[in-house]
Amino acid sequence: MNEAEVVILGGGLAGLAAASVLGKRALVLEKELRPGGLVRSLNFGGYWFDRVLHILYFSDARTEERIRRLLGPVLVSNPPVAWVETSAGTTRYPIQVHLGGLEREALIRCIHDLAREHFSAHEDESDNFQEVLRRAFGESICELFMFPYNQKVWKQPLSDLAPAGFQWNVARPDLKEALRGALSSYDEFSTYNARGWYPLIPRDQPVRGMEYLSAALAANALDLRLGHRVTAVDLDSRIVTAECGGDTKAFRYERLCSTLPLPLMMDLCRQTPESLRSVRSELTSNRVVSVAFSIEGPRPRRCGHWRYYADTDLIFNRLVFMHEFDPDHAPATGWGLMAEITEPSLVQSTPREERIGRARADVLKTGVVGPDCRIVDVNVFTADPAYVLFTKASHRIADAARAFFSRRGVELLGRYGRWEYSSMSQVMRDGFEWAENAGPACGAKS
Repeated sequence: MNEAEVVILGGGLAGLAAASVLGKRALVLEKELRPGGLVRSLNFGGYWFDRVLHILYFSDARTEERIRRLLGPVLVSNPPVAWVETSAGTTRYPIQVHLGGLEREALIRCIHDLAREHFSAHEDESDNFQEVLRRAFGESICELFMFPYNQKVWKQPLSDLAPAGFQWNVARPDLKEALRGALSSYDEFSTYNARGWYPLIPRDQPVRGMEYLSAALAANALDLRLGHRVTAVDLDSRIVTAECGGDTKAFRYERLCSTLPLPLMMDLCRQTPESLRSVRSELTSNRVVSVAFSIEGPRPRRCGHWRYYADTDLIFNRLVFMHEFDPDHAPATGWGLMAEITEPSLVQSTPREERIGRARADVLKTGVVGPDCRIVDVNVFTADPAYVLFTKASHRIADAARAFFSRRGVELLGRYGRWEYSSMSQVMRDGFEWAENAGPACGAKS
């Protein structure tokens, strides 16, 4: 029997942040052989790709100061530039304040509908995500980009999604800002991630990209058990069971913190009430499958860090240009391109070769890979879960599950632990703050 004052389930950013504060008091169980969760980077023959797109931005000054001190000079300012591809032209993201890049008639329709919503008096609140988008941007912007793009991302009718939970994705512009962006170049509007940061690592280092952040936090987690997959949680005996290399191990705790996906935690916990188990299937999510292309040839210019695609005939939601994050993410004679594809987690994944063939054909169709470039390697990796789906039922169930675990003295942290949207900065802040406030364990509540 292993014993620890605090056992943390999951070695992603939230768990590592908490463990880095708790020091010897905490033991972290992580099923993978490398810490970081989704914040890891992969190397294919000298071409580096983050497991999913990550740009670090800070929501509070204290977390920013802490992480900048942790990473030192390798963390550099890297404000992201993104573009939107629509049937009416290509323009900067966010589209609502860069309408000037669109064809004239489309621009006029967008301003007209945006102004109509601006001056409309809605007596009741929107009851679904589709209506939230329509009221924020007007019909034309929605039909041109917001509806088709979000349909590709969420893979559900937008009218079936809850009006809350997607706030980071909805920035309603002031009408003056929209007009400025329609008449001229407008760069004063700030998106939620406009003040972005990214680590630039010397080329000879074994860890690159955003995984450098995970590795730095992990270095301060004094008891990190990798390759330990949690198989059961008993809240009455305060024992966590995990498998490692074919062996079963038990860990007794005084205080428990879980960053595991909330539905998984509900399954693992023997005391989860049947009222929650019976509706657990309502907590659904989408996975992101990334097709990573290693490309030999001149790097594209003015491509931005990523580009959104509204065309529903294209298999991917966006293309990510890894050399814009760090020029050393590829050999000097090449560059890396990542195509992000969303699939419902409950649906069987498309066969690998079929997905690669479709992604390659669609990438070439966009024209981002020029005639003087050659795709020399293709790799596929998956993040599952990636996007939590918010419905009226899921909000209610997640609230009830969080309340149950809170009553039993279990702290839930992280995007998937709490089953919500949160950024890297937010989950680290929550991990730091919880650990700082975790006094001597006094026993779980009954």
